[in-house]
Amino acid sequence: MESKLANTSLNDNNGRKTTSSSAFDRGNNSASRPPQVLEEDVIDPDNMTYEELQQLGEAIGTQSKGLPESVIALLPTSTYKTGIFSRKEKHDECVICCMAYKNRDRLTKLPCGHHYHQACVAKWLQINKVCPVCNKEVFS
Repeated sequence: MESKLANTSLNDNNGRKTTSSSAFDRGNNSASRPPQVLEEDVIDPDNMTYEELQQLGEAIGTQSKGLPESVIALLPTSTYKTGIFSRKEKHDECVICCMAYKNRDRLTKLPCGHHYHQACVAKWLQINKVCPVCNKEVFS
């Protein structure tokens, strides 16, 4: 017979998970070996009070997922131009603010090729470092 491992998991009232393991070998008495007990923290926000959630948020802290302004400033910008000879292009609306581009609006082009209002994409990239349309990282 091969050795088998039996695992059991129990959650106690403190939100900790206790795992007990016992091995059964061929011909060996499992009572001669004490079971291994491991304790690990299991945090379940669904079972937390408002105060506990606030404490958890403070303990975890905030980490910026965006880009610094100095990096955002390195992206190429252009001026949107309309006129008699200009043709409408496929990027005639900023998907961040849902406003149509107007003549002389400042646009920023991301490396993936998507265009946005300069102010809109600057705010977006301070929060997220990915393109709002294709989710590609701006600077990887």
